[in-house]
Amino acid sequence: MRWKFWRPWYDDIARRLGLNQGADRRAAEGLNALLPQPNIEGLNNVIRGRDCIVFGAGPSLDEDLAGFERAGYLDKVLIAADGATSAVLEYRNPEVVATDLDGTIEDQLEAWRRGAWLVIHAHGDNLAQVCKILPELKERVIGTTQVEPFGKLFNFGGFTDGDRAAFMAHELGASKIYLAGMDLGKKIGRYSGDKDYERKLIKLNVCGELLAWLSGELGARVINLTSHGEPIPNVPKEELR
Repeated sequence: MRWKFWRPWYDDIARRLGLNQGADRRAAEGLNALLPQPNIEGLNNVIRGRDCIVFGAGPSLDEDLAGFERAGYLDKVLIAADGATSAVLEYRNPEVVATDLDGTIEDQLEAWRRGAWLVIHAHGDNLAQVCKILPELKERVIGTTQVEPFGKLFNFGGFTDGDRAAFMAHELGASKIYLAGMDLGKKIGRYSGDKDYERKLIKLNVCGELLAWLSGELGARVINLTSHGEPIPNVPKEELR
């Protein structure tokens, strides 16, 4: 994602959520200092040319996972967004976990120990968690930021864990991106690490807007298979068969 395309989105999101952009940059600097040299080609090899499922932490997640297993859909590349990792692990290990470290961290580290890639995002509110977790990770870890990328960091686009995972999959050449657990309604899923209700609703709105941009103007092949929830503009909704 080129910074000139992402910056207007970031500035608008920062205004809507009252983000401290200086704190976001300091968190990015902290993450960059702790990261091993990124093996982006290794992550690219996991995703490029393959169908991926991005699992959000919405209320439909458990039902979606059960349906995917019955339909034989769990043979695709599984990308768990933060707290959704705990539910995905009940079925199999995801290939990738996209996280800002506010879900159940032990489950995310267990996924990593079993071979998953961790794509860890730094922002102004999670620097302490970044400093606690990163020293344990010497491989299969990529760092992302929501400010202009530098050093070892990437900015694939996206803001919440779920839409950021979809942007990452698109940037790394996924052939198709299925969405699950992406309700984007007024009910907060039990796997969500963010319990500030009003703030969470703003983030869910942002997530929907960004996914609409990704599927529309940016041309990603995104299909929403979430069993319930709100429609996402530009993203076709299909029933799992």
